[in-house]
Amino acid sequence: MNSHKKTIDDLFISVGQVVGIYVFVIVLERALWKTQLKYEEAAMIEISEDGVSVQELFEIEQDRAVLVADEFLINIVNTLGHLVGKQLAKQLTEELDVSNIEEK
Repeated sequence: MNSHKKTIDDLFISVGQVVGIYVFVIVLERALWKTQLKYEEAAMIEISEDGVSVQELFEIEQDRAVLVADEFLINIVNTLGHLVGKQLAKQLTEELDVSNIEEK
């Protein structure tokens, strides 16, 4: 779960710089909404202009928390793909070494 937190933090910083924090917050909110359709525990994820907090996910079963975080990351990448194009989204995620989550 700590690796997921780091990946989300890295995405927030790098992608936020590329597309702008306000745009990226909207991307994150959409990804969160899509994640909540599958996992109600996703409501524990908090998004602000300062970053993403997944701290409350540490309070639920570890396997379930990882599933929620994986789904959230997948939805971030997919939403970015629609916004900036699949090639650029793939490039950004490869730089962060999260491209393997796209295939799940």
